[in-house]
Amino acid sequence: MKSTIGTLSLLVAIVGFLSLETGIHFGWLEGPFWRILATGFEAGTIGGLADWFAVSALFYEIPIPFVRKHTNIIVKNREKLTEGIVELVTTKWLSPQVLRERLQGLSITDSLLHSLDEPAQLQRLMDFLRWLLLRISGELDPPKLAILIQKISNEQLREWDIASPLGTWIEETIREKRHHGLVQMALGQFSLSLRDPETRELLLRKLSNALKQYAQRDWVKKSAVWLGKKTGGIDPELLTDRLLDLALLLMEEVRNDPNHPLREKLDQYLLEFAANLKNGDEQAASYLERLKQNLLRNPQSRSLIQQLLDRLKEGFQDQLKDHDRPLMKFIHRQLIRFLDELRKDPASREQFDRWIGSTVTMLVDRYHHELGAMVRSSLGRLDDKGIMLQIKDKVGKDLQYIRLNGAVVGGLVGIGIALIRWLLL
Repeated sequence: MKSTIGTLSLLVAIVGFLSLETGIHFGWLEGPFWRILATGFEAGTIGGLADWFAVSALFYEIPIPFVRKHTNIIVKNREKLTEGIVELVTTKWLSPQVLRERLQGLSITDSLLHSLDEPAQLQRLMDFLRWLLLRISGELDPPKLAILIQKISNEQLREWDIASPLGTWIEETIREKRHHGLVQMALGQFSLSLRDPETRELLLRKLSNALKQYAQRDWVKKSAVWLGKKTGGIDPELLTDRLLDLALLLMEEVRNDPNHPLREKLDQYLLEFAANLKNGDEQAASYLERLKQNLLRNPQSRSLIQQLLDRLKEGFQDQLKDHDRPLMKFIHRQLIRFLDELRKDPASREQFDRWIGSTVTMLVDRYHHELGAMVRSSLGRLDDKGIMLQIKDKVGKDLQYIRLNGAVVGGLVGIGIALIRWLLL
């Protein structure tokens, strides 16, 4: 009804005017009343037509000479309208001052907590956190990060005096028997190395060279070695296997017996080394410094850091695959705990509100010009017809009342003028 009320009011005015004028002309209607009423419909017709023209000129071009240049006003003045809207939004409706005043009276934390009471909203927040952590984890393994970590580590290690702390740590570890697992692992690795064929070849070469050097000392030793090899009394292959068997047996004994004399000797040596580190012994400090320099200069350290980053990325992303993984469950528990503590602590909520308010205010002050650019860009993407249709869709129905008002007010003014004229005659 709203979209046609302007047209109906104009049609009523025109029909009424034509009907009354026809009746008066043919003598069907006589007397001052009908003349006054006809004058009112005449004025209503003029007012309705004038307002129809005014409203239509906003949206369309009216092909009337000399007048058409002042029609289609919205399209022809879209740049002025755009800048006017931008100025209105940025300096009036959403000015920094208005936003700051609004934020001061707004309890953002209470609204947030109330929203997160709904499981669906909490799930959306968890989805966002999971997406954010996945994005971050995707950047854990670039080569530049490994270089940066190596550089920072080298600088810190170069400047850090680790002698005394390292000595204290070694001493406490040994006295509390926390090093047995590490020793057993090292002995296990050493046993694996002894079983390696390359180790056997190396030991065989060393033993053969030792026999050769022994035989070169004099003719007696040379004869003894020659005779031993000829009779089978000296067999480098057999000796190598026997030595490896003995070494493996010894490693197994040391590994299985925490109180083995060799392990006690090793503990004693490490305790002496730890004491020397704590007391600033020059020889121990020099050894540690050489160890640090070798570590800093080792080209494999960057590769090791890169491998660690790769594994960290893989493990992190595996824990973020779905919400049933331990890491996501841990994040969910901590989030629930944080929200519960926030609900119970008004001071924390107030502090959180101040932080959000100050952060938003800072962003508004810094990027407020982007608000105008966004409005300008949105309007700029519309063509002439599009912007005209959007405005007409929003206010076109209400503009019909302008046409109705024109017809009604024009009619009343016409009746008033006709009454004055009749009274003066």
